Order: sequence, then structure tokens, then C-alpha cells
Amino acid sequence: MQAVPGYVRFQALLHRNGIALLAGLCVASCTVRPLPPGSRVIDRVDIHGAELVDPDDIKNKIATTETKRALWGILEGTPILTVIDAMTVEYHTYDRLVVDRDMERIRRFYRARGFYDAEVAAGRVVRTQGNHVRVAIIVREGEPVLIEDVDFDFPGWSDAFEANAALVDIVQDYRRGEPSDGEPLPRFDEDRYESVKVALRRALTDRGFAYAEVTGSVKVDVAKRRAQVSLSVDAGPRCKFGPVRFAGLGEIPEYPLRAALGFEQGDRFSTSQMDTAQYALAEFQVFGSVEFLAERSRPGVEPVTDVPIVINVQPIKLRALKLGIGAEVGTRVESHGVIGWEDRNFVGGLRRFNIDTRPGFVFFPLRAENLVDPPDSLIVLPEAELDLRFKQPAFPEKRTSMLLSAGTRIYRPRTLPEPDNFDDNRDNVVGYREIDGAFGFERKFRFSFWKGNSVYVAQFIKTQFDDPFSYNLDDVPIGFDRVLIPYLETVANWDFRRGADGRLDPFEPHKGVLIGLNAQFAGGFLQGDADDIRLRPEIRVYLPFGDGVVAAFRWSTGYLFPRNYGQSLPADGVAPEAERARDLQLLSFRGFFSGGPSSNRGYGFREVGPYEVLPFLSQFGVSDQLQPTGGLGMWELSAELRIPLGNKFVGVLFVDASDVVRTLSDYRLTHPHISPGLGLRFRLPVGRLRFDWGFRPPYLQRIGHEFLEPEEGGPLPGESDDTPFAFHLAIGEAF
Repeated sequence: MQAVPGYVRFQALLHRNGIALLAGLCVASCTVRPLPPGSRVIDRVDIHGAELVDPDDIKNKIATTETKRALWGILEGTPILTVIDAMTVEYHTYDRLVVDRDMERIRRFYRARGFYDAEVAAGRVVRTQGNHVRVAIIVREGEPVLIEDVDFDFPGWSDAFEANAALVDIVQDYRRGEPSDGEPLPRFDEDRYESVKVALRRALTDRGFAYAEVTGSVKVDVAKRRAQVSLSVDAGPRCKFGPVRFAGLGEIPEYPLRAALGFEQGDRFSTSQMDTAQYALAEFQVFGSVEFLAERSRPGVEPVTDVPIVINVQPIKLRALKLGIGAEVGTRVESHGVIGWEDRNFVGGLRRFNIDTRPGFVFFPLRAENLVDPPDSLIVLPEAELDLRFKQPAFPEKRTSMLLSAGTRIYRPRTLPEPDNFDDNRDNVVGYREIDGAFGFERKFRFSFWKGNSVYVAQFIKTQFDDPFSYNLDDVPIGFDRVLIPYLETVANWDFRRGADGRLDPFEPHKGVLIGLNAQFAGGFLQGDADDIRLRPEIRVYLPFGDGVVAAFRWSTGYLFPRNYGQSLPADGVAPEAERARDLQLLSFRGFFSGGPSSNRGYGFREVGPYEVLPFLSQFGVSDQLQPTGGLGMWELSAELRIPLGNKFVGVLFVDASDVVRTLSDYRLTHPHISPGLGLRFRLPVGRLRFDWGFRPPYLQRIGHEFLEPEEGGPLPGESDDTPFAFHLAIGEAF
């Protein structure tokens, strides 16, 4: 997992006493602000009589607001979990003057939607219990005003022929109205009327008519409840982009920014082109804001057809030193530091250079479950990483970037288990010295025909070399060989994820879809020890609900097709130990694993999947040590319900499921490893601090069986057969 400043990851298997630990953390951090004396808490706001208008739309427009509680208040009074309710509750109190003003707001709201006879009859306050009240607002909607006719006047259509079809389509859609209206004629709505005028003007400014004007008028017959709408369009002259000028650059060079714009002086004027260019400049990640200003001539002055463009930018800090610490307590116990340097304008030209180091120590063989009673023999294993990354923008073409990276690390493999009884003089603790590198290109595309999407495509050639060594003995055991794996990697993502403000937002999406694919080709003409094809498609979906609630779903699967190894992997096969050792070592680098904070959260890191006793790969000189082997096939499913709990907290209900199979012929749905759980998010400057607590119910790990066997990914020897839990602490969403 990529280290970031202040990054902390805690992963542990907890049993019933884990609940008390979580509660203790909540109690220690929660404070409740007292209410002013005499305040009346609003438990609920009801809008009675709203039939043709959604009551939730009305509630969003008024200041009288319901008190918001975690999970709608079901945690209040619940043992232990009530602290979460107290920690996240947002009290809203009753004010008669505010309610009176809200009644006038509701009248204006209805009038803007064509209900000219709407009345707000009363605002009542009903005491529920103690100082808690319910506010009931009663409305009489009346009949809406319907659009009887739309007159469209565009005398200059022959000069703007290419835009005329788009304008006609917009007007026809407006005439038809919304299908959900349920009326023979569309209902008049001021917001929709204004949005149609904006859409008509935008259709022209996208096609070179920078001075396009759209005017309109509405004649309403209140008695007949009919409206006559008139729209008039003046395209104005055809325009081109004039001189393009940047303002506020400071030390940031101009030429790579101009290369990324996608247009230049003399090209046809287009607001869509400017929007796309605005996204392209933002992706340099050196600006706090980017604003495009078209300097059109003032009204009454002869229009300048070569429209000057001013791009106002606000640079951010281009260089930063990163310092941080981190730790993990789970399938192993380790601590590490993070030291890094980032330069976003390295030797000019907006070249980006990063150097990151991650020194650390693993306390071997300490694990979460033996922290209370640690082993007699304990050694400290040093680990270290050094990564260098370089990015050259606008190479070899305007919106393509070249990437180059190199790294080296010393580490203990995560696929190796921690022994129950460790003897430093007998048991071999294996590590790897690794060198890796990558070279490639990346590009982002945006399409004006579908607003709010981006396509990311990258192509890399990568290589990694791993040399096994022993931390404590002279040599490594049989089965650990040097491995060289060069491969081609293609990454493609089509991203429609948008935040609450409607902008593209991959970090806190509220709606949209992400479709991704990672495809790797190893061996072949690249040579190396592994010859295979590895595919990892993924789909993520985000659906918004009322009050900021978001339902999120993820589906991912993986397929590995080895061509020069893997013949010994089927369980019923018979193969020499040397061949099987080689196959399983390559599988540890190329195969699939599941489980952990960004995977199946009811399990620890890489705990889902086949386990096997492998004496020839044993580093401990014993024959009964189980270890995860990875597999050629994998699938994962996750569903989350993200519920805002005030301004800082977000509560999560999730269900994860996954499985890993040794060979593709073993693909199955009978071992879903289903893990429901609860989570809590807290917003920090570096991202969301994430707590997730998942558990593994019996009969849902393998359908029809109470518990999994250890070789099926169940509890390893020494773990309790009681229902196990996993607790994770990380930065950022799981997906």
C-alpha cells in the first residue's frame, strides 16, 4: 500500500472483546455540546398536502430542519453504540420566526413551479416527549399552470445551420415536458424555463457563436392556468479564439500549459473546448483554481470576432517535504517511517519528480493474536523501500505524459505465515531484495458529447527482479529462487464519478460509474521467468439517495493464464517438488489474493483463498505450516451504504464477499466468504480516516457448512472457532 504522510494502518483479528475496544475509542474522542436552556429539539418536519411536488424538495429549501442522528436514531439508548449517536448528532431547534419565514419560502417555491394558487395553510408544532417537537406544515397546492404553446423564433438559422438542429431538439424536448409530469401538457417551471435558455445559448457558444443571445417571455393566464412561452435566439457573428493570455502563473512555465489547452489562436470559438482545457490544466495538479474568461465586446459596441481569452490561475506550493509514521498490527506487527520529497516543477517545464523512502521494522513473529502472550523468541527484521518517479508532461504530444520510475526494497513476503513456535537457530526467516522499474505513457480524454466523464489510458513496460535471502541463516530453503519478471501493462478507466457539486470527483463520489481494466502480458518476446496473461476488470457504481446517503457497489474479478508454469497447481496432480516449488513461487508474485482493508474486510490481509502445507517451501523446518498460495482466479463483490453523520463523520454499512481459486477450472460460488460489517469515516486534510469492523458469520463462508477448514481459508491453527472479526484502520475509502 502506498505510504502517505501521517498514514496509519491497523488491522487485527478481534473477538467479542474487540467491541469494547472500539467503544473505548469512541468514548475517549466524543464530546456533546449542551443545548441552550428552553430549546425545543425538532425531531421531524412533515409537509402535508404535497402531492405534485416532492416534499423532500421543499425541505431542502427551508431553514427549519430536522435533527440528524446516526442511522436515523436507532443507536440512541443502545448499549455501547449510543456513544456513536451522541458523537454525531446534530441538534436543530424550533424557532417560530424561522417557521414563519419558511412558510413564505414555500409559497415562492410553489409559484416558481407553476402553482400560482398554492397556499401554505398552517405551521403547527406538536410536542412529542420532553423538549422534543414535531413541526407540521400544511400546504394546498391547487392546480398547476401548464405550457399551452412554445413559440421559437430563430431568424438567423441559415447562418448557424449546423447549430439549428441542436436548438430545435432542445425546444422540442421543452415542449414535450418531463415524462413524470403525468399531465397532457407540460407544467410550467421557472427553473426549467431558465435552464432551456441557458442550453440554447450554450448550443451556439459551443459552435463558434460567442455573442449568442437568448431572450424569452412568458404570458400566464392564471384563470385558465395556461402559459404561452416565447423564445427568441440571436446567434450573432461567427467567432474565433483570439490571443490567449495566462494571469497569475508566477514561476510556472507557460509552454506546457499552452500545449495542453487543445486549442490556439485562430481556432473556432467553443465553450466546450474551454471546459475541456480547464480540466486538462487542473490535471497538472499545480493550481488551486483555474478560471477561463472570454473577453467579449460590451453591448452596443461592434463585436470583436477574434475573442481574447484570459486564463486566471492560482498556483499552489510546488515543492513539499513529506514526513510521517505508520504501523500495522494484524497478521504481523510492524512500524515504519515515511520520508519523501516532491517537486512539481523539476528543472522547469512542470516536470514532476518524487523520491520516497520507507524504513521500517517487523517484529517477528509477533501477531495480533499473540500480543498478550508474545513468543519467547523475538527478532526485529529491517525493511526498507526507495522509490523514484519522474513525469514529463506534453510528451510526445500535447496531452500525453511520459512516466519513468525505479525502486528498490528489502522486505519479508506477505504470503509467508508467522510460525507459532519460532527457533532463531533453526527456523529460516526468508526475505527478498527487489529492484523494479517502469517506463510508459498516460493520457486522459474527455468527450463533450457526454458531460462529466474522463477516460484514462496508460501503457507501461515494467520489470521486477527478486532475490531471496535469509534474515538469520546462511541460505534460503528449497523452492526460493531468483525471479525476473518483465511485463507489459495496460491500464484503462472510464470514469463517470461525480461529487455532490456535480464535478468529477474520484475521492468522494456521490453518483456515477467507473469501468476499469488492468491487463498484463508477461514473458513472450520479453523473456523472463514468467510467461502469462493477467486480466483484472472492475466496475464501481454509486447511487445517491436523500440527505446525502450514497449506495456504492464494486465488482472485480481476475484471471491468470500461465503458459510456462502452473502445470502442478491442480490439487489432484502429481508433480516433482522442484516444479511445484517454482510454480508456487511465481504464483506468489503473479497470482490473486483477497482479504484486507481494501478487499474483503471480514478477513486479514490476503487471508481469503487456498492454503496448503508446503514442506519444500517451509522456512521453519516443519511440515504442518499452512500458508496462502494465491490462485489463478478471483472474484470480489462489495456493497456499502454511506450515511452522513454531521459535517465530519460518515457511517457505513457494508457487505463484502470474495473467493480465490487455485485454478480457473475450480471457479465456484459455494465459498463466498461473506463478511458484513460497520464502518465510520472522519474527514481529515489528507483524506478520510476509515474504521471498518467486519465479521464472518457461520454458514456464509462456505454455503451449508458452519465453518471453513483451514485449507479453505478458515481460521488457522491456534485461532478460536468462535465467530471471528477483523478491524481495519486506514486512510481513504475502500473503493
